Parts: sequence; structure tokens; C-alpha cells
Amino acid sequence: MSTPVLADTEVRTWPATIRPYLLGALAALSVGAAAIHFAVVFEHYSEDTLYGVFFLVLSWAQLIWPVILLWRPSRLWLWLAIGGNAIVLAVYVASRTVGLPFGPDLHSAESVGALDVMSCVLEALLIAGCAALLWRPSLALRPAPRLGAFATTAALAAVPVAVIAATTAVMTPGWAGPEGPAGMAASMASTSSGASSSTAQVPGMGDMGSTNGLPDMQMYGTTAPPTAAQVEAAAQLIQQTDTSLKRYANVQAAFAAGYTYVLKTNGEEHLLYDGPNPAYAGLNPQDPSSLVYAINVPHHAPILLGAMYIMGGDQQNGPQVGGGLTRWHSHLVTCVDGRQTIAGFGVQLRDGCNPATWQDRYTAQMLHVWVVPYPGGVFSDDLSASATSSAVQAVLAEQGK
Repeated sequence: MSTPVLADTEVRTWPATIRPYLLGALAALSVGAAAIHFAVVFEHYSEDTLYGVFFLVLSWAQLIWPVILLWRPSRLWLWLAIGGNAIVLAVYVASRTVGLPFGPDLHSAESVGALDVMSCVLEALLIAGCAALLWRPSLALRPAPRLGAFATTAALAAVPVAVIAATTAVMTPGWAGPEGPAGMAASMASTSSGASSSTAQVPGMGDMGSTNGLPDMQMYGTTAPPTAAQVEAAAQLIQQTDTSLKRYANVQAAFAAGYTYVLKTNGEEHLLYDGPNPAYAGLNPQDPSSLVYAINVPHHAPILLGAMYIMGGDQQNGPQVGGGLTRWHSHLVTCVDGRQTIAGFGVQLRDGCNPATWQDRYTAQMLHVWVVPYPGGVFSDDLSASATSSAVQAVLAEQGK
């Protein structure tokens, strides 16, 4: 329609062509992809600095591109969108198939997630839209239908609203649902609240017995209920550990990365890092001290259960980032038949000992973080055969086996 302003003057209240609709749709697709990438920047920074920088640059590029497009569109700007997003899609496909030739997931394929699939869909649609405009520029010059003010506004907002709705639908379960940091924090807070009202926290092996008058296992740190900040820190540790361990789903990748010191007990295989890099000592999710696999699973490859962090010295206290949720422990080392042996398990270490001069001592402090459903919870110190079996059954059930 037209609105008379003066006797012989009219002002249009609808776009003359469909150009604003097309450019607005392309801008919305780019902004949607940018929002998803912004949401995972810190997660990738915790995994590897190079990954974090890549996603930060990518996010800003996908956010700035639509601003320039709406301000001063050009063929060059459309070509940049096609080339840039095509590279991003190629990197994604490589990371989910053969693995990247750089970074912490070296030649190890990552798992596919809803967020990354959504961003790929948006980028693919953006590439197709830009290619269509480059191939047939006349598309943008087609006359727009004559609509009322409300209908025109609704038409212009249709694609942006659809992108926002679809992106939100995918992002919300991952970040506000039970699997996101908030959900994990709430779950642990509930567990801690229930534990604080009883005489003990989650089941563990702190009472596994004694040898030569000393407890086979010692626990360290406060048992007080965690603060809200400690619960959040614990949730972040879980997420960072889970992200870091994805590259070691195949046990051969662990051996290749230097986890070659093998200790076996109760159906589990502990692979300790056996190299010169000091970064593997202490609470460092990027480079866990040890990986724990279930190995006694008939007709199945070893199943990665979690990580174990080990402090660098016998006298160092592990950082209790999650308060009472993250208590560290150590094991008594005795001398049996000239071999240093973990009491209570009978696991022999590679170092020898002289029974005549040996004095029992404790290992460096350790903390488990399980990335599969595990009896006693994410930070359980239970290494019993029943706990391992229960965790394995939970994993196999999730796999439908």
C-alpha cells in the first residue's frame, strides 16, 4: 500500500524488491552460526589454546560479516562467505572422520554433537544462498509482494526468527539441561546435600582395611558440603575431563600419547603417563596423569572409564576444587618379595625394594574423575571389581549391547 503525505507525494511502506528479505536471511544464518561458536569458545580453550583462538576468530568473523553485508553488499563479500564457511565445513568433516593433523585430538576422530551439526546446517544454507545470488544476481531485483506494515515486518523477520528458534532448541538441552554444567552442578549439589546429612559421603574404599598397622588407603581434604562456587568448579572439571578424554577412546591412542606404564587390578587397566613432561602431574584436565580402562569385557575393546589425576610429589596436597566433592586419596605401598606393592590390591609396581630396610609409605595423592556412569558418583574412589562391572554394564546398556 501507499500512504499519502502531501497532495502529490507518496511514501512506500513496503520494499520494492525482495533484496532486503534475501540479505536479511543470509545475515541471520551467519549470526546463528556465530552464536553457536561463541557458546563453545571457552570449552575449546580448555581443550587447546589453538582450538580456542580458532573458534574465537571464527565467531567474530561470522558476526561481523552480516553487518558489512547489510551495510554495503558486494560480490567479493559473498565470495568470502562461501570460501570461509566452506573451509570451516571441511575442517569439521575432517575432525569427525579421520581426525585433524594438529591439536590434542591428533588423527583421532571426534564425536558428532547436536550443536556442531546445527552450525553446519546454517553454514551450508549460507553457502547455498550466497552462491545463488552470485549465479543469478537478478534474484534480488524481483519485485516484492505488496503487504501491509505488519505482514512486511513479519516477512522480514521470518528467517531470523526461524534461525533463533532452531538454534535455541538445539543449544538449550546442551547448556541448560541435565548434561550441561548447570545440570551437573545441580546434580552434585543434591548429592552433597544428601551426603552431609549422613555419617559418610558417597560409597568409597576409605575403609578397605589395613596392613602392618597402617590403613591401606588414606583420604585427604575437608568433608564439609561444597559451596556454590565449588560445585561449579567441580562441574567444570568434569566437563573438561570428559572433553579431554574423547581422544583416548581407543586405547592405542593412549599408548601413542605416552601412557605406557600399565597397572592392572579388578578388571581395570590404569595407564600412567610415562614421559618427561611435568604437565601430566597434578590437576591438569588437558593432560591427565592416568587413564582408566575396563579390560575384562568379553568380545569388546577396552572401555575408557575415566581419568586419574596424580600429584607430582608425595607431600603435595591435591587442590580440592570441589570442596567435599573432590577428596583426594593415596594408597599404602609395602614391600613384598622384593617388589613395591600396593596394599589391599596386591598390584606390584616396577620398582624393587629391600625388605630389610623398607619402610611402608603412601603414594602421591590421587583423584578419580569418571566419565561414564560409575557407582558412588563422578569422583568415587571405589576400585572394586563390582564397581568396574557396574560401570561396564552401564556403558554397554547405553550402546545397546
